[in-house]
Amino acid sequence: MTRPKAKKTSPARRAAKPAGRRATKPAKRQADAASTSTPEAAKAQPNQRIGVLIDADNVSHQHLPTLRRFIGETGIAAAKAYGDFQGRLSGWRAAAQEWAELELVDQRSYTPGKNAADMRLTIDAVKLMAGANPPTTLIFVTNDSDFTPVVEDAKRLGVRIIVMGERTHKALRSTAHHYLNLSELRARMDDEQAAKSDPRKALALLAQALRALTPKNKEVGALLDQFEKMLPDLRFADAPRAQREPGPRREARPERAPREPRPAREPRAPREARPAPDNSGQDYRDRPNLSSAQQAQGKAEADQRRAQLQQRQDIIDALVDVATGLAPEGEWLKVEVIKKFLLQEHPGLEANAPRYAKFYRMLEDTGRFDVQLQGSTVMARLKE
Repeated sequence: MTRPKAKKTSPARRAAKPAGRRATKPAKRQADAASTSTPEAAKAQPNQRIGVLIDADNVSHQHLPTLRRFIGETGIAAAKAYGDFQGRLSGWRAAAQEWAELELVDQRSYTPGKNAADMRLTIDAVKLMAGANPPTTLIFVTNDSDFTPVVEDAKRLGVRIIVMGERTHKALRSTAHHYLNLSELRARMDDEQAAKSDPRKALALLAQALRALTPKNKEVGALLDQFEKMLPDLRFADAPRAQREPGPRREARPERAPREPRPAREPRAPREARPAPDNSGQDYRDRPNLSSAQQAQGKAEADQRRAQLQQRQDIIDALVDVATGLAPEGEWLKVEVIKKFLLQEHPGLEANAPRYAKFYRMLEDTGRFDVQLQGSTVMARLKE
């Protein structure tokens, strides 16, 4: 039996069909990939140092708090995020202010179709492994399978690999030692935190563990069903206290003799006048409602304080050194962060230093910083 010939379509009818119909079909969203390890198994071992490399192009900055909670107090060799932070990734700049150790590597794609941030991340991963004191664990925060070769090379060198993401490609997940889904990790950490304040949560986790240990035991399953029904009605803080047994009665106290009248008090000496508040270091620009004479005196004090600071080149160099280590020139930083790291890394600078009531006024007087108020936060940056 011969098959009927396919009906030919004329060129005119083919041209009449809407172009690109197949291209306009909506792409399927890749499903989230479940974790292949537990957070406890992926945790770094004691006395180990980790490197954190974040592909900011395809991972949201909203996962940064979860990542920080997972790392905890483990020593960090390097923590970097890569992407074009001047454009659509501007949310990372605000999020990074809460993590002083995180460095934003601003990498733009100069050629369409080429991801320069991915290449920069791969190069830095190789540099970390080839360094004098390489990290023992590398955390790749990404969904991109392009990092599979560098992960394989790191494993050959004995580096422990953890990959974190949400829709991470199977090739990269299977290559790493541990893979953690960031959304699952955040939910698990939140549940553990809630269990610390609500015993019912901890008991529910215990019931789940018992079910997993004895999946086919009907008797245990029936007891767990009954236990889980009782959980919502359990009360811990409101439990009635056990009543104490009545103790022996106390003997009646003897009646007190009437007290003698108190002698009249001597008049108090007049209080000394309180000392005037110490306004040293206070800038006249921070004190509104000053008279013209007070403003002139305040300006003279501010000029003298600025001259004293200019003679302390060690303080100025320390401020510039701290700011350069936290962010590149031209990038805004919280003034509180600069002050915190200045006191940690350069103790003893305050000896014989000019006194400033406002730290940002000191930054201004160095002549090396721009200062501005963003909302209720004072920000500063090194002048370019």
